[in-house]
Amino acid sequence: MVDVPRAVNGTVGGIDLSGLCPGWCTERIEGRLVARRLGSLTDYQLGHGCMSEVTAGSITELVVVCEAQNTLAERIEVAETVRRGFSGPAS
Repeated sequence: MVDVPRAVNGTVGGIDLSGLCPGWCTERIEGRLVARRLGSLTDYQLGHGCMSEVTAGSITELVVVCEAQNTLAERIEVAETVRRGFSGPAS
């Protein structure tokens, strides 16, 4: 993707998205909305479909994608915990 600094306050076009996309920093880059996670993901989460950055064409799409990614990350975290419980440290 594009290497740009993160937006400080999560506003896009004067709209504050921090309440709509919790855990994400949002900004507009070249006509697209870009959201980057504020926290980090584990290798296990990254290997199972979680993304640290997403893009969208509209605010509604961005909110839905960020929410879906948050849910996925939470569920993958549970799977990682279960895996560790059965086989020791996650690889």
